[in-house]
Amino acid sequence: MSLLPSSVQPFVGTPLDDLRPLAYTLWKTDFLSQATSRDLAEFYSTKDYVPQGNRIDALNISKMYLELDQVEHSELYVVDPTLSETDREARLAEIKAHTTAIQREVIAREATKKLAHQRSAAHTFLVSAI
Repeated sequence: MSLLPSSVQPFVGTPLDDLRPLAYTLWKTDFLSQATSRDLAEFYSTKDYVPQGNRIDALNISKMYLELDQVEHSELYVVDPTLSETDREARLAEIKAHTTAIQREVIAREATKKLAHQRSAAHTFLVSAI
């Protein structure tokens, strides 16, 4: 029974054996090739690596949260048509501040969660290879 999370496929390749002179070279080639195909290689070669796509993915998730908020709290998005232009602009600024706060919170949470999952996958894959 494997101790690897189901989303992480284990390393399959040349075993790391210090008794064989070329073992490390073969292992490293196999390991980096498989890590690259799993989008994990940068975690091993770049200090504090954070994939660029994480924030974009988190932004897309935040848009779903905004839609849900607009349905569940529709009263927060109402702009009284009788407001003066100044009051209307102030109300729109309040709505914008509310939506921005939601997006910032969701983006921070989701990007952090995704990065933690990716780092865990990179760690698990490395452990499976040694």
